[in-house]
Amino acid sequence: MNRKMFLAFSPLDQPPGSLRKEFAQTEEMQNPLSWRERLVPRCSATDCMRSRKLFPSWRRRSSGVLLDGRWYCGSSCASGVLSFRVQNLISGFVPPQPRTHRLPIGLLLVNRGIISHAQLQEVLRLQRESRCGRLGNWLLQLGYVSDIQLVAALGQQWGCPVFPLTSQPVSSVLPSLAPFALFENARAVPVHVSADGRFLHVAFCERIDHTLLYALEQMLGVRTVGCVATEASVLSALEALSPLAPREEVSFDTLRDPREITSTISSYAAELRARKLILVRAASFLWTRFFSPFSSRDLLFRILPGCFSNLEQSPGSPNVTSLSADSRNDGFSAASGVV
Repeated sequence: MNRKMFLAFSPLDQPPGSLRKEFAQTEEMQNPLSWRERLVPRCSATDCMRSRKLFPSWRRRSSGVLLDGRWYCGSSCASGVLSFRVQNLISGFVPPQPRTHRLPIGLLLVNRGIISHAQLQEVLRLQRESRCGRLGNWLLQLGYVSDIQLVAALGQQWGCPVFPLTSQPVSSVLPSLAPFALFENARAVPVHVSADGRFLHVAFCERIDHTLLYALEQMLGVRTVGCVATEASVLSALEALSPLAPREEVSFDTLRDPREITSTISSYAAELRARKLILVRAASFLWTRFFSPFSSRDLLFRILPGCFSNLEQSPGSPNVTSLSADSRNDGFSAASGVV
């Protein structure tokens, strides 16, 4: 089987703001509102009392928020849907498990003639005796394979192309599209954006994190392409990009109650006067992005085991809770309301 390889990439050299704006315009073109919805918006909440009242449409649009493609006129209408959305994303979280492939990497390398059967047996014995380490790392340590040979076999095993990250440097603009912590957690690097802004390529070194790819698609309105690169090149790129990443997101690592998470999101939406809100899950993170008229802001919540203990409760309007467990040195007051 021929190895899939990208031949040439030229990452876009644009400032973060313009690149985010281009993604936002693409997403808006894919989900346009009808002329009637723009002129006379109607709240998506079935029990909304304001939908039966007549008041200026400009006031309705300026005071509401777009959530999951639906417009809600106020806090009481959006809070229930937001609470259900948070609980639904948390309940769908499953810790990553080792994936079993039809053709193990060792046999694949033997079939390619890169290592012998005796070498494979020796590496398996050392791995079994040490009870640690991946097979690929043992092969590299013993010098039986090169990193290029290993990543080519991984690309064939995973069914994805190989990205030549060592010869194609990553633009510092690309990590600004999403919180850098998401890429660090997945050990992945955004490596290329197509000229028309419709495709985003992300290189992984351990496993393809499809939750991250799907989250990027939902948040940016693009198609993502997962590819594989050598572990050394991915880790080197992450280390080089880490000091350049904006890291403007606010992270919460101790919130466990879904109602508390909902209340925090609602508080930020109100204080930022967000016109649009998108909430997705990427691996063990809940990623929220608020879209205001002139800016956007990201929130990250790490999904902890305690989050599953309170999922039995009804998704009513969120209560205001204390956020003393997390520092909020970002210019915002504590949670004081809903959307």
